[in-house]
Amino acid sequence: MRILFINPPMAVTEQIYTKRVAKQYTSSAYVLPHTSIAYLAAYMEKAGYEVRIIDAFALGLSMDETAEQVRRFDPFAVCYSLCTQNFLNSLAWIQGIRERTGIRTIVGGLQMSIYPREVLSYPDIDYGVIGDGWETMPELLQCLAGHGDLSTVRGICYRDEGEYRETPPRPEKFTLEDVPYMARHLLPNDRYTTVMTQEWPITIMLSALGCPLRCAYCDVPAGRYQTRLPEHVVDEIDECVNRFGIREILFQDETFTLNRNRVLETCELIRSRGLKFHWSIRARVDYVDQEILHAMKEAGLTKINFGIESGNPEILKKMNRDIPLDVVRQAVRWTKEEGLVTLGFFIIGFPEEAEEDLKETMRFALELDCDFIQVNKMVPQPPSPVYRELVERTGIDYWREYTLGNAAILADLPGIGSSFDPASLDIWQRRFFRKYYYRPSYIFKRLKKISSFKEMKGLARAALSIR
Repeated sequence: MRILFINPPMAVTEQIYTKRVAKQYTSSAYVLPHTSIAYLAAYMEKAGYEVRIIDAFALGLSMDETAEQVRRFDPFAVCYSLCTQNFLNSLAWIQGIRERTGIRTIVGGLQMSIYPREVLSYPDIDYGVIGDGWETMPELLQCLAGHGDLSTVRGICYRDEGEYRETPPRPEKFTLEDVPYMARHLLPNDRYTTVMTQEWPITIMLSALGCPLRCAYCDVPAGRYQTRLPEHVVDEIDECVNRFGIREILFQDETFTLNRNRVLETCELIRSRGLKFHWSIRARVDYVDQEILHAMKEAGLTKINFGIESGNPEILKKMNRDIPLDVVRQAVRWTKEEGLVTLGFFIIGFPEEAEEDLKETMRFALELDCDFIQVNKMVPQPPSPVYRELVERTGIDYWREYTLGNAAILADLPGIGSSFDPASLDIWQRRFFRKYYYRPSYIFKRLKKISSFKEMKGLARAALSIR
């Protein structure tokens, strides 16, 4: 049985970024493998299916070009992974591919755990997988092939004579060690890149899934955190480096350094095997120290993305990130002393934030002087605590309405609950970017560190997007 996964072009919402920055993200700033698709594809191959991935985003394929490849492969089903923020763009592709090929559609992803009934209201979507797909997908496909009853498959939704049906949830019993490494042999590895990439080809990996820290704005479902054994992680790194020639790996863990001993063991294994590659992580400033930073640097770490979010202590408390600013300063200072590239993430327009609070954050960002920053407008997203509070307060489930086709409703979300309306927040975001990146001292420092024309071209495009 042949199954096909499609990763449609990403359309970053302009609610989070300015129009130009959103366009830059959508076209070339962050072109990366789709983690969920690549891991599930590997699992389905192991289960005996013939699998193909069409990464239309990375390959720059049109809908017609993608449909032609679908027809040539002639799969039993076409599968997609849905995220709430990109749903309507994905839906347009689902509808277009279905219209051109007539092949049944199966969807999964976080969106199915939030709005399954709403997603199945679209007739071009036949079946939904709710939760992990490891056991669910093979069982669902066997039923569709005539070997079972859909009602017995846990963790799915479908239509039965036009009526919505949803089966009981499937118990989460799989560990990440049960899943094969990403199916990189099915991916266009040479097409992936980011604004900060210095070595190619690049890829992404997970050493842990979920996060227990429960930040108020975070859309990662709370209550689930799984880690992989260091040996398992380093085995996949070995495959990346020695089979696929990968030179840079971006770890997509929400907070890579949560388990200090696991990180130190991973670094020791990387060094003992002589694996040479660049890698980057996302971390919290209160989960790093000098020893762990040095160990990661010795194992090839080059970049750390810190979620700093605000320079105002009261706003940080409201975010459930009550981290003293001196801890932030110290972590960034240690990271620079190790010669690592730093990126600071900031959020503007958080509920109850005022103009002076935002200015305080801008001043703090300039003081820290990270190599890069990313400034996001606060847009409450499900299933975060901030979004749940918003729905309770207003009686409006904005993202549900969006899922049902009302894209315009999202215009009300940026900065909601703060002193900024969406238009003024857009101005402040552009001002923040320009004040940071257009400093002569910053430009001179950045130019000295550029190592290739390809890197310079990516940075130039990013700079033009914030003008």
